[in-house]
Amino acid sequence: MSLALHDLLACCRGLENDKATERKKEAERFRRLLRSPEIVQELDRNSSAKGKASKQLTWDAVFRFLQRYVQKETESRQSSKSSITATMLATRQKKMAEICSLIKYFIRCANKRKCVSRLQFIIILDECLM
Repeated sequence: MSLALHDLLACCRGLENDKATERKKEAERFRRLLRSPEIVQELDRNSSAKGKASKQLTWDAVFRFLQRYVQKETESRQSSKSSITATMLATRQKKMAEICSLIKYFIRCANKRKCVSRLQFIIILDECLM
């Protein structure tokens, strides 16, 4: 695994961190890393190598990390206090908009590739917008 993909893998694992501030930092880093042509090419190469890339990071594997990130953020949002002030509601809506933005960015990147199952991406985007 290249150093660039190793950085992406570390970032994806950081998206699963229990601390919200760490997840936020990793989400920003995730977006930056996806802008790297080297990472995109490696993900393409690994994703198109059927069966050979079982231990490699692929677009689908990155997507699964992103799904768990969304799930963790959703659980965090749902587990907070039941009485919500206007400020808290605005903060929650802003956070969900950030998450949706990250998902949309990933989907746009992934959908440009021919080696990705788009149906899963559409489903998670639909869940995000609800």
